[in-house]
Amino acid sequence: MRVGFVPLDERPVNSRYPRMLAEMAGIQIELPPPELLSRFRQPGDCAGIADWLRQRSASWDALVVSLETLVYGGLVPSRIGGESLATVVQRLSILREIKAQQPELRVYGFSLITRISKNRASVEEPAYWHESGPELYRFSQQHDAYRWGAGAPPRHEGLNRQHLQDLLRRRARNHCINLATLDLLLDDVFDLLVISSDDTSEYGFGTREKAWLREWTQRYGGDERLLMYPGADEVGSALLARALTVAHGWQPRCRLHYAIPADAERIAPFEDGPLRLTVERQLRAVGAVQVAGEQDADLIIAINPPAPSNQDFYNPDYAESDRAYRASALERFAAQIQAWIRAEQPVVVCDVAYPNGSDPVLIEALQRHCDLRHLAAYGAWNTAGNSIGVALAQGIAGHNNADSAAAQQFLAHRFIEDYAYMHLLRPGLPAEPTLYTAEQATALSARIESELNAVLAQIPSLRGWRVRHVRLPWQRRFEVDFDLERV
Repeated sequence: MRVGFVPLDERPVNSRYPRMLAEMAGIQIELPPPELLSRFRQPGDCAGIADWLRQRSASWDALVVSLETLVYGGLVPSRIGGESLATVVQRLSILREIKAQQPELRVYGFSLITRISKNRASVEEPAYWHESGPELYRFSQQHDAYRWGAGAPPRHEGLNRQHLQDLLRRRARNHCINLATLDLLLDDVFDLLVISSDDTSEYGFGTREKAWLREWTQRYGGDERLLMYPGADEVGSALLARALTVAHGWQPRCRLHYAIPADAERIAPFEDGPLRLTVERQLRAVGAVQVAGEQDADLIIAINPPAPSNQDFYNPDYAESDRAYRASALERFAAQIQAWIRAEQPVVVCDVAYPNGSDPVLIEALQRHCDLRHLAAYGAWNTAGNSIGVALAQGIAGHNNADSAAAQQFLAHRFIEDYAYMHLLRPGLPAEPTLYTAEQATALSARIESELNAVLAQIPSLRGWRVRHVRLPWQRRFEVDFDLERV
């Protein structure tokens, strides 16, 4: 199977994870040359990517394409770029062109409803965000809640009108692009279209825009080829798994098991509905179905749901109450996972108690009961949707054992990044005021490599690996990249 893949941006979660998943599954995957992709705030070469699609698409069975990269040059450029609507919407025409020439090519597109960050930082946002970010976020929340009859009228006091006007102009442009993607869907350009919501919430401009898009879809009579849910960086990997399942005529049967069933109704940070709904949406994205019986399942999906503190990262200062509430349940959860492993049933662990890293209470329980190497997949790296989507893709990609060595490497990568780095090491790294300098990033990379290898030496299931060539792709703590080698 040959797949073309246009990633959301150049970060490892969007470009390297799909390559690793493809290697696990025995898929030939082709991405645009690195020089055509974005470099943080610098947009990719949209014209060059269109030419690359023209030249290469005849050799593919399927195409997974980020529309942010196709029309804006990447994720961050989609938030900060100043190009006109007329300029960016025309760039969608390449998809009509190649689909007309190759009607058998399966095209899986994904687009975003732009986030509104609540942080006072302009690293990934327009330059004025460090002045007005929280105020714009608050106004967005108040405005939408009021329109739904759930709050008082929004307050303009202290809000920079020029910044608000610029924000609304950008959002209108993005909304028009998403409407244009619906037009492409109606014309059968897409076999599946995902419009996801980046860092969403119950109320906000993005939530209202999603409702408008859904209403237009309903007016058209509905379309099962359109999925809408919270997410961003996991969607490319999920659609790669979808392309795989479609190509093989396989609908993975998944049995769900929550560590604490009642907590499936909690809303995870950065999402707009209960975790149960997040899981259902991610299953649909990869082309899987839920089954009730263990014996009927291709995959067991074991889910550690959001912790009661509902925080966006683990911190011992507030997590002791979480531990008291959940420790015994997670002990039973880990023991059940080991029972499934003994029965040779593939287990995918979705660890979404906290965004941005593993739940140490679960990791401790898993190490007491299980050999981590025998899991089919593990994910805990970001939002609930991000972690679940990639973990499901990992479980699906490794199911036919096309490359067991690649599967073991990706599984080790997940534990090293999500637990050893995100949870153990990252909180202790010096905070960057904006971004690290090149010299600081180089020094920190060397420190991270040394400390990660020290952690691996203490984890029996991971002692066979060594971390090499650590990199900080965006010269900050949040993302890390590294190579793994056997020792």
